[in-house]
Amino acid sequence: MNADHAPVTHEDWDVKEILREEQAGKCPAGPECRLEVDVILRSSDGYFLGAHRSNLEQYSDGFPDGSTHMDATQPVDLVEDADTLKILLRFMHKQRYPKVSWLETTQIFALAEAAEKYMVYSAISACHDYIEGHVKQHPIESLCYAAKFNYPQIADAAAIHSICKSLDEIRKSSQNHHPTIYAWLQYREGYISVVESALNPPAPYINSRKQQHLCHFWEPYLNATMSELPRTTMQSLRLLAENKFSVTVYSKHSELVNGCAACPTRVLNWKRDILEKMESIPPFHTFI
Repeated sequence: MNADHAPVTHEDWDVKEILREEQAGKCPAGPECRLEVDVILRSSDGYFLGAHRSNLEQYSDGFPDGSTHMDATQPVDLVEDADTLKILLRFMHKQRYPKVSWLETTQIFALAEAAEKYMVYSAISACHDYIEGHVKQHPIESLCYAAKFNYPQIADAAAIHSICKSLDEIRKSSQNHHPTIYAWLQYREGYISVVESALNPPAPYINSRKQQHLCHFWEPYLNATMSELPRTTMQSLRLLAENKFSVTVYSKHSELVNGCAACPTRVLNWKRDILEKMESIPPFHTFI
């Protein structure tokens, strides 16, 4: 079939219509916005969006103010994509703000980044409130956002849920933000130390003759307890992140050592060592 006579699908029409409208530099606020477009912004993906000098000055502390010369015929290049800029510009109008909860996760955090960069306080507040309520669902993104923009409460709430994630995930989400990566490694190291204690019993009791206390009660207890514990460090970190780890597991089979005078103390020392290490881990924000 001749390409000139090929049928145009609905999807093709949508794409062309969007391109036509964006290339025209219309205001993303829609037809209810009656202000003159006197600034053209060009997104990183090549779209042109119309904006207003007065709104940029009134609703943002990050864009050039009205005293700065900007040629309306020359687009201002920005590093954000069109989707992010369209939502951000809607927060810079006298109208109901868009609901960030309707956005995809990547869009929310991209919007939060742009709002902080250009100091659009209405968007900053909306993104902050959403992220604060969803740290468990998005721990890595929330942690990196909070660490970069100094929200210690969000960082502390998200950090525990991130300890079972990988270094590559932290690097990618933080965009190689070294202070965040370094703080996360230090914080996570504390929980790795907890896991080492959790999976390895304390040394045997040393008696007055400097000999190890060894008896037939300990091995059955140890075997029974170890069967209840995760087998790897990552499995253990996941339990800690999900708040599913409890030192009560070390008491579950403690009756097996009741016939020994020293082994029950060894069990108590095992539990005490784990709890002391957990309690000694500082909040995440102290590492920033």
